[in-house]
Amino acid sequence: MLLSPVLLITLLWPAPSLAESLPSPRLFHAEYIAEFDGLPIKAKGVRELQRLEDGVYRLTSSATSLFVQVQETSEFSFNGDQMAPSRYDYTRGGLGKNKHDFLAFDYAGKTLQHEDGTSELIEGTLDKLSYQYQLKLDLANPEFSERPSNLLEYRVADGDKLKLYRFRVAGEEVLNTPAGELLTIKLERVRGEGSDRKTTFWLAKDHDYMLAKLKQEEKGKGFELNLKSFAFND
Repeated sequence: MLLSPVLLITLLWPAPSLAESLPSPRLFHAEYIAEFDGLPIKAKGVRELQRLEDGVYRLTSSATSLFVQVQETSEFSFNGDQMAPSRYDYTRGGLGKNKHDFLAFDYAGKTLQHEDGTSELIEGTLDKLSYQYQLKLDLANPEFSERPSNLLEYRVADGDKLKLYRFRVAGEEVLNTPAGELLTIKLERVRGEGSDRKTTFWLAKDHDYMLAKLKQEEKGKGFELNLKSFAFND
């Protein structure tokens, strides 16, 4: 599932202290409907935030259809309002080639383990799922509205590569969804020149900036994810 989407994040070294300004994230369970090229397909998407032990949280994003199952998980803690991921996993099974990728963050050793070996862990690095939650935190921060720029930037690890994800806040938009009418913040992924891929997120402003809609277009084809239902589990 393409969810797979600021402030440059600066983490303290070594590993952040869980006792320092630990926020209390709203736990949730949300279900989505997937469409491809405007046609409904038999695919169900689920996103869920769970609380584990010792101040650690797990964010899960999964998609299940008749032919393929995809799941991403990110485990993280907090240093104030900044995230500190500890483990990321991506699995894909079903028809075609199965795949498993992972990232393990070692703050004491300043190393990042992955399928290709070990790399240096650069300050502020996130994974391909946790950056989406950090984006939500940054939008909810009252100081964001005072910034002169409407751009959000994140360092995201992808195996042995470190990428810069940039988003532009494109304003507010009201969406009519199966979960009801939602006031959303619209964000557009900023890509390099020559890229024909367009990715847009809509986050529900009055519902803890939950993902309400995702749309990705490339070469005349598109993928769309729409919120069907959600519940907070505080």
